[in-house]
Amino acid sequence: MSQSRPSRALLIVNTDFHGSGGDPVPGRRRGAKREAEKLSQMLSKLNYEVTLRLNQTAKEMEDLYQRERGHQHGDFFVSIISSHGEDGVVLGCDSEPLKLARIFQLLSSEEFPGLTRIPKIFFIQACRGGELDHGVAVECDSGEPEPDGFSDYLAIPPQSAVMFSCSPG
Repeated sequence: MSQSRPSRALLIVNTDFHGSGGDPVPGRRRGAKREAEKLSQMLSKLNYEVTLRLNQTAKEMEDLYQRERGHQHGDFFVSIISSHGEDGVVLGCDSEPLKLARIFQLLSSEEFPGLTRIPKIFFIQACRGGELDHGVAVECDSGEPEPDGFSDYLAIPPQSAVMFSCSPG
């Protein structure tokens, strides 16, 4: 009896940032590496084949998603990015932006038919603006729903779910 292929998980965690001249940039993300290691262990116990990469430049992050297309996938693909960011982008450890839309495009059905029917789940732990989020008061009524917070720039492909750690702005 053959075993099914394990699902895959790609974890990218940037904790130390530097500018174009190689100088360190303030804002070291303490504790993120330890959290990533625990996530990696948990996903491994759930039979995921896990790739964990620390302190990747924007180009290296894009290359990781490009290479993901060469792997055999099981039932799911999970991606976790923990970094600094801005609205619509995550930053590499070189402080260069990588558009989320580019990541989604690389794993879209048009670019990679092998992932067409495999659910893709993205967890993005990165700021999405410069303002401090003080939370919101939630009211439930039967009024018209508020427009969602997703912008056109995301272009989330079918069979995908994207979760952010903070709201836009």
